[in-house]
Amino acid sequence: MIGKLLSSAVKLYLRSQVEGVEDLQVKIEGKSKQILQGYIPQVLMSCDRVVYQGLHLSRVQLNGTNIAVNLPEVLKRQPLKLLEAVFVELQLSLDAADLQASLNSALLQSGLSDLWDLTTQDHVDSQKLTKLRVAWQTVAIANNQLNFAGSYQNALGESTELALSTGIDLTNAHTLCLSSLNITSDLHSGKLERQLEIDLGTDVALEKLTIESEEIFCLGKIKINN
Repeated sequence: MIGKLLSSAVKLYLRSQVEGVEDLQVKIEGKSKQILQGYIPQVLMSCDRVVYQGLHLSRVQLNGTNIAVNLPEVLKRQPLKLLEAVFVELQLSLDAADLQASLNSALLQSGLSDLWDLTTQDHVDSQKLTKLRVAWQTVAIANNQLNFAGSYQNALGESTELALSTGIDLTNAHTLCLSSLNITSDLHSGKLERQLEIDLGTDVALEKLTIESEEIFCLGKIKINN
């Protein structure tokens, strides 16, 4: 009974943290006495079509264990919060339509801006290139790569097209590896010989990252801080 009531409360909280979600399911497992004391042995969560900070995801599944929360305070109408940080198992997937819908999100735009700076830093006109305001317009998944297309204004104020493609893999659990980077534009074209690495930090530990059949699949753990 307590588990079902808390599941409903968690669902309400999760809905308040996202812009959109479908088929949200939350299951809390444990004895009522444990839960009332603030100890939750296991939480299972799954949902479809999630929109979080402008990012669109097809499917998300979370599995958390040994979770400590302030349930005694919650029963006194205090906000629910974690008492200790916890790593949860994560599975998520997104397709080309999700990526396209996410293109204008602050998180993805920031990532693309950083990627553009990294790929142009060895160019003789790197300062000129990094100052360009690139407007990314489309993204596609094909041949195990991400293909971005956008445009920028040249010195004459004319709109010039730009294309960037990259493969993506894991160097280790905390590091993304971008390879086979290729840029096509009037100012800079060609394949980047070296690989680029992006540090995800210690709060993320990925086990698998694949791009296939126009879908990105990710498996790993993520730390949720208190």
